Amino acid sequence: MKFAEAYQWILSLSNMPRKEYMNDPRLCGWYLKRLQALLNILGNPEQKIPHYIHITGTSGKGSTTAFMHHILHAAGHRVGSTYSPHPSIITERWKIGDRYMTKKEFAEIVSYIRPKLDEYIRTTRYDMVSFFELTEAIGLIFFARHRVTHAVMEVAAGGRYDSSNIIPHKDMAIITNIGLDHVGIIGNNKSEIAYEKAGIITRKTSYAIIGEKNTRIAKIIEAEAQKHRVPYLRVHKPTVSDIHIAQNGTSFTYHGQRYHLTTYGEHQISNAVLCIEAAIQLGIPAPAIRHGLARTIQPLRMEIISHKPLVILDGAHNEDKISSTVKTCSLLTSLFNTKKLHLIIGFSGNKDIQAMLTHLLTLRPTSIAITRNTTNQFRKVADMSELKTQIHKQLPRTKIELFLDPIDAYEYTMKNAGTHDCVIATGSIFMSGEIRGSRTR
Repeated sequence: MKFAEAYQWILSLSNMPRKEYMNDPRLCGWYLKRLQALLNILGNPEQKIPHYIHITGTSGKGSTTAFMHHILHAAGHRVGSTYSPHPSIITERWKIGDRYMTKKEFAEIVSYIRPKLDEYIRTTRYDMVSFFELTEAIGLIFFARHRVTHAVMEVAAGGRYDSSNIIPHKDMAIITNIGLDHVGIIGNNKSEIAYEKAGIITRKTSYAIIGEKNTRIAKIIEAEAQKHRVPYLRVHKPTVSDIHIAQNGTSFTYHGQRYHLTTYGEHQISNAVLCIEAAIQLGIPAPAIRHGLARTIQPLRMEIISHKPLVILDGAHNEDKISSTVKTCSLLTSLFNTKKLHLIIGFSGNKDIQAMLTHLLTLRPTSIAITRNTTNQFRKVADMSELKTQIHKQLPRTKIELFLDPIDAYEYTMKNAGTHDCVIATGSIFMSGEIRGSRTR
């Protein structure tokens, strides 16, 4: 199997009938049971990895996963990590050390899984595994084959019944925060969402780190830890000082130690502090923590890909993330002394778009290119014409154009942006990822 054939085959399984994630609250345990049934046929790769760090949260879980990965790597561990969704290409979902899975490795693993799936559907009492469950199995096989000692697993949605919760034991469970995302899927309010995310804390968890600032919501997570007698630390008011944000990133002092991040914004400091505390509990030396944080590069987290003009690719896709994006964008335009701001946006059809627009339009962009959040035929896309109407009501003088393809939106914006302007693409990790991918082909 070649890479393209393997990827297309994985996508083709989407037409198989199955119970979709969290559609029926009475059958939530079904998702993990069917994945476990497949893993049993695959020889239980999840059992071959000695140490796991499991991470969930509404915002910051991808950054936290990346920070933990590089801290463990700097400490000399053979570490793998998972990311969902991928920025540009499916192989970016899995990383070992300093490299992502290769296309060849992906094709080889899919070739191995293909006959096993035939065995699964012939013998199982369950239905077909989902795309996310299958990607989890691919990652576990990848890590087991390369004898990974530490796996940092990012939750895709929720936690309690997310496919990543199949892992058998956890050295650490980290919950960054609770916001309103995946509403109607994992919960209808913050309390319900907190309960589902708290589900990554199990009786086989050694320690938990909780970053939620709201005391009422944090108590829901703490109750889960107490139920399973898991010791935990709530980090909601970290004593951070001497914050300095410059063109090369963010520096800060925490408990007498100086740290540097290549990312921008105080929200990234919060993510880093969670990782510092987790690393201390894991017994990782201070120099490795500092070195790991300083070497972490995160795609599509206010990622600067050009300076003339300043071009920023961002994957924010809910109100909390967009709020942080707007604050950080204002900071960067000041740091880099840019003139006009040009916006490229694309949203998923199932998001609270009005709330995100309320934040984004405070940037007062000179132009806005509206596009699909992705060209992937399996993803819902927001109504671009309706978006234009909403924006025009608030910014009647701003030039707004529509594009079916994110790459066309990017090329149009770049032609109209001056050398000292700023271009930011945000609203969807898929859209920004497609733009990023087009620059590396």
